[in-house]
Amino acid sequence: MIETQVVIVGAGPAGLGCAALLKQMGIEDKDLIVLERGEIGESFLRWPESMRFITPSFPSNGYHQTDLNAITPDTSPAFNAGKEHLSGKEYAAYLKMVVKHYQIDVETHTELNKVTSLGPSDGFELQTHNSHIRCQYLIWAGGEFQSPNTQSFTGADLCIHNTRIRSWEALDKGHYVVIGGYESGVDATFNLAKLGHKVTLLECSHDSEQTYDPSKVLSPYTAERMSCIAKNTDIDFNGEFEVSAVYKEGDAFVVQSTDGEEIRTPFPPINCTGFEIDLGPVSEFFVYQDNGFPWVSAFDESTKLRNLFLAGPRLFHDPTLLCFIYKFRGRFAAPCSVIGSELELDMSILKHYRQAGMLLEDLSCCQQQECFC
Repeated sequence: MIETQVVIVGAGPAGLGCAALLKQMGIEDKDLIVLERGEIGESFLRWPESMRFITPSFPSNGYHQTDLNAITPDTSPAFNAGKEHLSGKEYAAYLKMVVKHYQIDVETHTELNKVTSLGPSDGFELQTHNSHIRCQYLIWAGGEFQSPNTQSFTGADLCIHNTRIRSWEALDKGHYVVIGGYESGVDATFNLAKLGHKVTLLECSHDSEQTYDPSKVLSPYTAERMSCIAKNTDIDFNGEFEVSAVYKEGDAFVVQSTDGEEIRTPFPPINCTGFEIDLGPVSEFFVYQDNGFPWVSAFDESTKLRNLFLAGPRLFHDPTLLCFIYKFRGRFAAPCSVIGSELELDMSILKHYRQAGMLLEDLSCCQQQECFC
């Protein structure tokens, strides 16, 4: 049995961001463990090779402007990558640098199989594939990439989710149907068209809601890429086609709309409909809202079980979804301030986080959508 104070599940930006903050608070090495089922930054390592960050990075820390994709105030992915829009591999390399700099203990290739609550204030017992761990605090930062949405319509299992594609160059030449016209759908369409494929992009309408929140509309980076291919005659944009089913008929795949319209393609459609909400072995320890997101307290703590916290893109404080790094990193201080206070750690670092814009307490600022010019 391994005894520790804090276990963080997930060595992505959310998990490592919380770990780095706790290390800066002075938590001892023996009191903090990060568990990762794959490598550090595993989700980013599994991105398609051509996929890039939609939020730009810039080494502006010296001007008191934190890099949008940084997970600590004093680091910048752009500094080492030398790019504004990083690939998944480049961002994973940045995360590894953060681990090395802050000397974070990350147990890679460690699958968490079971979590048991030992009582309201007695902590947790965790069972991995090769060990048992007992801790007082648990932060779930498992992300979403490992839970692709494959149930959004009948026959979705016949499609290829975009997270399963490592390289667009490996696909056979021909006509592809892309389902879902948000960030990943446009990314898939852009890369397929660039390689000379014919593409039909379905469900690509973005005019239904007047908002500047990139959680709900295309980012400027993606909108710019879409404008670059808007006049490409090999691409058919159909925002009115609402997919109801996909089925196989002979050698063809048939995509059917709710109105009965059909589109045929020789290849499995590319599914870009996002991810499901899956909190793995801690799922039962949360209460869920009508929209499927887990309820959390003002400190991002489970409303059902004390000392269990949520970090990352599944954080939802109605009506704000903190789904991008520059959003959810402002909440690293929420669980860490509770843990730091109870373990009597040095909390002075939070002042630095506040000055860097990485301490988000008043979520009303996220609801201001008016842009004057």
